[in-house]
Amino acid sequence: MPREIRLFLMTVACAGILTSGCKQKSKEDEAPAAPPSAPVAVAAPEPTPPPPAETIPPPVAPPPPPVAPKPESIKACCAALHKEEGTAAAKDKGLYQTAAASCEAISKLVTAGTTKKSSALTTLRAGLKGAKLPPGCD
Repeated sequence: MPREIRLFLMTVACAGILTSGCKQKSKEDEAPAAPPSAPVAVAAPEPTPPPPAETIPPPVAPPPPPVAPKPESIKACCAALHKEEGTAAAKDKGLYQTAAASCEAISKLVTAGTTKKSSALTTLRAGLKGAKLPPGCD
């Protein structure tokens, strides 16, 4: 038997028991009992409409994978510094050698994303102490 029908029948039975069991009659109001005529047939409950079909939401496309930012690099700048240290004037040669040597270590930090490219270039400019960065360092 479907669950809804059982629930309905149990509700009707409980309601009948409660209404007949809780009623108190005084002796004066008591009427002679009439003989029962025909057995009372319980009306069949109306068929309940089927529950609405579960609506399944349309499949949602998974979000695109996060786009990893293109790792920045200053390798071109390091190559330009190494080239410049060979052609620089004698007074600036030491500055370019130091900047080229530190550029290799800074380049690893930039590639790993630890340091920003702009910060690395600022550090290299400071190491050159006023001398200009070569054209490869944008």
